[in-house]
This record gives sequence, structure tokens and C-alpha cells, in this order.
Amino acid sequence: MEDAHLSLELLAKLLSGGVEHDVMVRKVVPHFVARCPVCQERIREIRRLQEEVGHWDEEVAVLEGREAPELWERLAPLGFEEQVKLVEEDEDLHTWALCQLLLRKSQDAVFVDPAAAVNLANLAVRLSGYLGEIYDPNWVWDLRARAFANLGNARRVVGELRSADDAFRKAERSLARSTTGDPKARAEILDLKSSLRRGQRRFDEALALVDEAFSLYAVSGDPKGQSKCILAKSRILAERGDLESAISTLQQGLKTIDPGLDPRLFVYARYNLLGYLILGGRYSQAEQLLSEVESRFRTVGQPLDFVRLVWARAKIAFGLGHTEAAEGLFNETRRELAARGILLEDSAGGTRWKRK
Repeated sequence: MEDAHLSLELLAKLLSGGVEHDVMVRKVVPHFVARCPVCQERIREIRRLQEEVGHWDEEVAVLEGREAPELWERLAPLGFEEQVKLVEEDEDLHTWALCQLLLRKSQDAVFVDPAAAVNLANLAVRLSGYLGEIYDPNWVWDLRARAFANLGNARRVVGELRSADDAFRKAERSLARSTTGDPKARAEILDLKSSLRRGQRRFDEALALVDEAFSLYAVSGDPKGQSKCILAKSRILAERGDLESAISTLQQGLKTIDPGLDPRLFVYARYNLLGYLILGGRYSQAEQLLSEVESRFRTVGQPLDFVRLVWARAKIAFGLGHTEAAEGLFNETRRELAARGILLEDSAGGTRWKRK
């Protein structure tokens, strides 16, 4: 059992304060952590915060990660112009973790309140310009590139395709100034840009971009990113009119998506498959899948998701010849959407939900 313990020489160096940082991290810390369940749990929390904050430095992740929600609470009640002014003037807000939090909130809002998603990404772009010398400038360029890419994506969702293109050009210029070579940052930008090219009906470019993003996520060891690319690729194929390939891609991809890693991503993949089966006229298969999707939405779904399910149920009923039931469900959906100020637009890739 000698190898399970620190050597006499290493213990002597530790007591005299002479252990190098690299040795401390590789040998000393794991040795003591392995013997303490509380420390093990705290190490896991540090890793979680690193992932959430998107920064390699443990101290930045812990200190700023805990502080960021409080900083956001100062911004949240304000109008956008007031938020911009506060971000520009208050140095306490100039933190990496707050910028990352704004990006996450923009990503969460993009299909629920796309106008808010645009504002949040805009704030992240502005804030990234105020991050000071305490951060590696190359990492800041990566963060700024991601902020521009998320701004471009939010603009795409509200239909501003030309300004979205401009945001992606700025994202690429920012990324070009970084020397990190971070494959995950590049993958995120390519993934989001593929959605813009899909929206512009430039399907070959969109497929090439999403395939490259998938490869980069694989290099960076990001299975969640790979899963997002599978969903994106299936949607590109569907909107191009190749429903069979879209269905096949998603069915194969679902075998690799871990519902425990990201339950929301998994259920939305199932929901997308449901939509493609309906579009492909496979109503019996869609009906079998519908109850599972509905059950999973009860855990992770948003209110609008259940309206979408009523719409899906209406289409299935109509496809199976149950016209009276379908009409009632269609009318129910329209009432729910009208109450939310949302219009319906059908396309080759499914029903679009567009705010008035």
C-alpha cells in the first residue's frame, strides 16, 4: 500500500512549503480528497461551476460563479437602455461569469422570448468589451466571439437575417484574434451559423457547417454539443425536403443522446422526431410516440410545449381520418396561441411559431 500514500520526501517538501503547484495539484490534493467525502463533493461542485461559468480557472469559477446571479439581479429589473448604461459604468459588473450568465439566459430565451434573447446577447457583447487585464485576452476574444454568435442566432430567430449575418462576421473576426485554438468555442459558432444558413435556405452550407461543428465537439469531448448537432442536422435535412434522411438521422442520433446528461435536449429530440413522422405521413408511429413525449414534457417542458403537443395531436387525428376531433384540437390550439400573441406558419420543416 506504499504507493497509496505520499512519499517521505514529498511529505517533507509539503511541510516545508517547497512543493511545486503542478505536483500539489497532481499528487497532494487528490491524495487528501480521496479520503474525504465532503471534499469530493466540493470538487464536483467546482467542476460544475467551471462548466457553467465556462472558465478553466477554479478560483474564477467559484468566486465569480457564485456572484454572477446577484449581479444579474441588479440588472434584471431595468429596461435595456438602463442595463446598457449600468454595464458600461459599473466596474463591479465587468466579470467573466456575468457575461457567461447573460449568454446562457439568451440561449434559454431564444425560443420563448426572442426579443429578450437579442437584448441579453447584446449585453453580453458589450460586457465582453469591458473585461480587463485580469483575464487572458485570448480567452476574452473567444468569449466575445461566442457572444456575437449568440446575438446572430437571436437575430435570426426574430427574422433579422442580414443583421444576423453581420453578427456572425464579427464573431469570426473576434475568433481570428484568439490564439487559444479552443475547438469548443469554434464548434458553438459553427453550430449556430448553420442555423442561420438553414434560415437562408442555403442548405448545403448549413450541412457542411453542422458536420464540422460535430467533429469539433467530438475533439473537445462534448457529447451534449454533438447531440445538439444531430438535432440541427436533422432539421436542415427536413427543411430541405429530405424527410426520410431527417428521420433516419434523428432515430440514429437518439441512440447516442443520454437523457440523464440533458433531459431537455433528449425530449426535444423526441419531439422533433414526432414532427417529422407527422410531416412524413407516418401517423400511427407518431401516435405511438406522442404519449411518451407528453410524459417527458411534464418534467422539463415549458407551457408553450403543451400547446405544441395539442397541435401535433390535431395533425395526427386529421391524418388518421378523425376529422371532428382534429377540428376541435386545431381550434383549441389557435385559441391558446392567440392568447399568447403567436401566429402559425407551416413549412417543410414543420410548424413555425411566430410572435405577432
